[in-house]
Amino acid sequence: MFCLSACSSTGKLTLQEPTLPYSDLLAQVHSDVPSVQDIFSLTIEQEQEFLAYFHAPEHQDLAGRKRLYNFLSQHTAYFDYQGHNYTASQAYRLKAGNCISLAVLTKALADVVGVDIKFQSIISAPVFDMKNSYMLSSDHVRTFLYESDFVSKRGNSYFLQPLLVIDYLPAAGDIVGENISEKTFIAMFYRNLAADALLKENYHQALALLKTALSFDPTYGAVINLVAITHRRLNEPELAAKFYEYGLQVSNRKTSLTSNYAVLKQLQGDEHGAEQLRQSLSLQDDNDPYLWYLLGKTAIEQRHPADAAIYFSKAIERAPYMHELYLELAVAQYQNEQPQRARNTLERAAELATAKTTQQRYFAKLDALKRSVEAH
Repeated sequence: MFCLSACSSTGKLTLQEPTLPYSDLLAQVHSDVPSVQDIFSLTIEQEQEFLAYFHAPEHQDLAGRKRLYNFLSQHTAYFDYQGHNYTASQAYRLKAGNCISLAVLTKALADVVGVDIKFQSIISAPVFDMKNSYMLSSDHVRTFLYESDFVSKRGNSYFLQPLLVIDYLPAAGDIVGENISEKTFIAMFYRNLAADALLKENYHQALALLKTALSFDPTYGAVINLVAITHRRLNEPELAAKFYEYGLQVSNRKTSLTSNYAVLKQLQGDEHGAEQLRQSLSLQDDNDPYLWYLLGKTAIEQRHPADAAIYFSKAIERAPYMHELYLELAVAQYQNEQPQRARNTLERAAELATAKTTQQRYFAKLDALKRSVEAH
């Protein structure tokens, strides 16, 4: 909660912003981390290759943003979309990397020729993976190329500048998220590197990277979440709790923080506190259906089918066209001893499914559920 303190000189109440919890582990960590220049710089050879294309006489009738766009389209034509977090020069050389690596490369090229760039988060179907007891999901970012001093050939300037969208592997189910500042984008890259270190149980390196991420955006919930998780792994549950509390005050996305804080409470034997946090999730309004899906799957694994049904229902509210979500909700309802609701939900899933094989699978589940209900 925010703290109010009296100001003796004026007698007025002033609002104190929450401050980042102090941690010796975080404050005293020293480890080599890539600098911002390391992340966004290209080699001399890479710059020369790009500039040769950009300044080629045959391309001069195109706006700078369009030349950059065309170059990227050619260079990334055979990209290997791996889940690796590469710097700009690495992504350029290897022609591989994840979505954020490609956004890093885009910014690096844009900086070379003075094309302005903006970032936007995209809510897309993530790739889930389980490693070392962590459930991982991918982020997706797209970039906009524009020129702030753009003037048309007729001499007209524009209030809204023409934009070119660079979106790697767009999908029909993608949902437009919020715009991301450059500082938040940089924090996101350091967060990704920290996640890699955490998976390798290199907690010292993870903390160094997270410390750097916080210096760019101390309110970024995904970074705060990882800071808390790392402290818990280092047997500092009290500090982890403080970071969760801080994150819940300053972050505009609280769902993952709340869910993981509930896990910490449960590990500490505070079942009442864990239950309170789980109940508060039902009041939150995150627009990411895939996050609610992930929370629902986690609740099923933890044998909380009633909670899972709430989370899957929230996912359906945000993506009512996804028949897979109705199947998950039906499973939760059945485990929560609501067979008739499960049956109705499965019927809706079958209605939405377009592939015959999927429909047949749903009808088979409906028949099995009907026999189960009749048997009871």
